[in-house]
Amino acid sequence: MSDFAVLITEAKVEELHRVYRNAKNAFLCYTRLADPSWVVSVTDGVDVWRLELDYDELDSHRDLSGVNTMSAFLTKFRDGFASGNLSVSRSGTKVTLTVGTGASAFTFDLYETKAADKRTELQTVLFRLADQVTDLDSQLNAANVQITNLKAQKKAGGDRSALFDLGPKKGANPAKAKPKKTGMSVLNPTSRKRKAAKGVEFD
Repeated sequence: MSDFAVLITEAKVEELHRVYRNAKNAFLCYTRLADPSWVVSVTDGVDVWRLELDYDELDSHRDLSGVNTMSAFLTKFRDGFASGNLSVSRSGTKVTLTVGTGASAFTFDLYETKAADKRTELQTVLFRLADQVTDLDSQLNAANVQITNLKAQKKAGGDRSALFDLGPKKGANPAKAKPKKTGMSVLNPTSRKRKAAKGVEFD
């Protein structure tokens, strides 16, 4: 893996995807890594527009955006996808993808792909999304099994504690303890305490 591919992977922008909808159309915006290039694509499900960038080309975008480092640039790009701050405008064979909002937004001009590349792009994103759905289903099933097991353990633990809790319970009106009589022996409550010997007393 090239240094550029490592940079893209560490920034977690190698497999982003987000749907953008306007009043008339819906577009799937996505990225993928094609080492040593990073590909930004938009499709309406029929046509595909794509921009393939190497490090120098991406660095030119970063410089135009006014962001100081490549890491910060890619982080802002990822955050734009995550928050859904995207817009797509189509003009002839070109599509402009805007990531972010306001003066700090990034713009990318994407161009329509050839028929062979279009099939490859659509196959790539189709199977990638299908794999992600399958992984999410597996994780959901595993989480449901874990929750079911925890509930069963908690219920079994509650039943066992009920079996061992057989001692007398305090009711609403517990029997009052009999008051102790003063002067009675602690060891033998039925007899009085003996007074300690004081010795012989002389008048």
